[in-house]
Amino acid sequence: MLSRWNLKKTLICGLLLYLAALIWTLPAAVVWKRIEHQLPVPVTLHGLTGTLWSGEVAQLVVDGVNQGRLSWSWLPSQLLRGRIGLDLVWQPREGRVSAQLLAGGDSLALRDISGTLDASSMAIIHNAPFALGGNWLLDVPELVLEEFDSVAAANGRLVWQNAAGGLPQALPFGHLTASLSEEDGWLILDLQDQGGPLGLLGDARWRPAQPMKINARLQARADAEPALASGLGLLGQPDAQGWIRWQAQLQ
Repeated sequence: MLSRWNLKKTLICGLLLYLAALIWTLPAAVVWKRIEHQLPVPVTLHGLTGTLWSGEVAQLVVDGVNQGRLSWSWLPSQLLRGRIGLDLVWQPREGRVSAQLLAGGDSLALRDISGTLDASSMAIIHNAPFALGGNWLLDVPELVLEEFDSVAAANGRLVWQNAAGGLPQALPFGHLTASLSEEDGWLILDLQDQGGPLGLLGDARWRPAQPMKINARLQARADAEPALASGLGLLGQPDAQGWIRWQAQLQ
């Protein structure tokens, strides 16, 4: 009887180990086929290799735009909290951003987002109708989405270092910053300049699948290039302090 019981336990343990090995080595391509049609925007993966727990995509295409390389590795400790956790590294053209992705229930959280993006390259990737310059520096401890349609929490800071923009060439703006917060399901970006050629005060609001709404005041300071003042003049008449109101929606 004892030998039969030991044999039974051995078979059960062997079966469990076999199932665990199957899950551990489950190809990422198999998992992707099951979830790709559930995403809010079209996403295509080229050069998908590895497993669910560790792998990479050579080319990530989101809504028709090539977003570069993406790699990930599993965070097993997050299973104890009932969610899936991944360490992510995103490498678009001339940039690198790292973050932790935590998914559980109806929420998706990105934590410890940090890195640098080249503004000029990002403008080219997204076919922007103007030239950009400088670097975008990301330091965002937390960004939480609920059901892919609202922002549940956000905090952090974005810096546009040596910002520049315009047509046919990018004009210098100085350093610009945005502090992140959340309000009624919207991501709020508090916009400010740091004393450069372009004065900026205001905010921007964004939530998934909706355009970004900008409500700001702009000003060409004394050290700005004449073309910057001329360009801002196309937006409207300045007030007594030289500020021009700018409201826009960006897709």
